[in-house]
Amino acid sequence: MRMFRGFALLPAEFRPTAVAMGNFDGVHLGHRALLGRLVDEATRRGLRSCAVTFFPHPLKVLAPERAPTMIQSLEDRVIEIERLGVDLLIVVPFTLELAAVPADDFLADHLRGRLGCRVLIAGGDARFGRDRTGDVEMLRRDAASGAFDLVLVPAVEADGARVSSSRIRRLIGAGEVEAAERLIGRPFSISGEVVFGAGRGRTLGFPTANVLADGETRPRPGVYACVAEVAGSSWPAAVHLGPIPTFDSPRPVLEAHLLGFSGDLIGTRVRVRFLRYLRDIRKFDRVEDLVAQIAQDVDETRRIAGRSAGPTPAPGEARR
Repeated sequence: MRMFRGFALLPAEFRPTAVAMGNFDGVHLGHRALLGRLVDEATRRGLRSCAVTFFPHPLKVLAPERAPTMIQSLEDRVIEIERLGVDLLIVVPFTLELAAVPADDFLADHLRGRLGCRVLIAGGDARFGRDRTGDVEMLRRDAASGAFDLVLVPAVEADGARVSSSRIRRLIGAGEVEAAERLIGRPFSISGEVVFGAGRGRTLGFPTANVLADGETRPRPGVYACVAEVAGSSWPAAVHLGPIPTFDSPRPVLEAHLLGFSGDLIGTRVRVRFLRYLRDIRKFDRVEDLVAQIAQDVDETRRIAGRSAGPTPAPGEARR
């Protein structure tokens, strides 16, 4: 996949295109249906498949107080879009100037003019242009005039309701990561660099990786059964997300105990995939009680995540 920043940078040899637009936050089942249809239509018509996304999220520019947290970083969105077989990704810097472009001009100048759009793949709730006046009815009128072909992709439903990024954010925020996984099509994940922590986990017999997490959306505080991906290997991981009241530490942290792992992860990037919420965070009066509870968390994580981690290197093989 080739990626370009802005409409004007797409070389002429990459046109004409089939285009799908969206924020694609989370690249969930609805987005995957849209992008999958994009790839299919482009292949069938001999066009380049081109996904158009905006960064930052438009509300971060227009109404920051109402802007949603992002389910994925831009880097992770790029990875997932590429996995779907898209040829081109246009990351458009969203500015006040872009927001002021009328919908008709946006279609004529950017999609048809800059991208050479021959077919547009859209959902039924598509909105674009100044004051979001561009909608499916406008797209139908333009398509009827011969400007481009329009392919409408129906909404995807899961668990009895429409799949949407806002619904996924609510589920993640409530700790319902299993339900979120059913809507995303894969476990919700957080990635980040491992940094120095307080070192308490090692003294308790359960060394942890202290992950400085990227992204904005966080599950509710608690202990989770997860899978941690490190340097191409997967490890079951018991994860504590939130404050540590037993040691009077109010600052939220993401600490992952990788079952069976031995080695130094400082400076390494780790991706943590959340499989199941295990329990609330609570304050223990005795350290011995905390250790006993962690042991139970580890046993439960092994039972849940052992099947999802795949082949696990023997202890010491992933030493860094």
